[in-house]
Amino acid sequence: MKRLKKTLRLFGLMLFLLLAIGGVSLTGAAPTPPKNRSIINTETAIKKNDEKEDESPADEAFYS
Repeated sequence: MKRLKKTLRLFGLMLFLLLAIGGVSLTGAAPTPPKNRSIINTETAIKKNDEKEDESPADEAFYS
């Protein structure tokens, strides 16, 4: 019984490793952050007060 449990644990570990390898090969490696962080735009876009949002009639009826 101990040998069966040990074999099942090993089989489960191998299964998880194969699934992980398959997932990485399908999606590719995780992206790495750029070394030059000054190229990242950290400014937020500010909407002007005179600009009106495009609202559908359903939005107007729901929020009124």
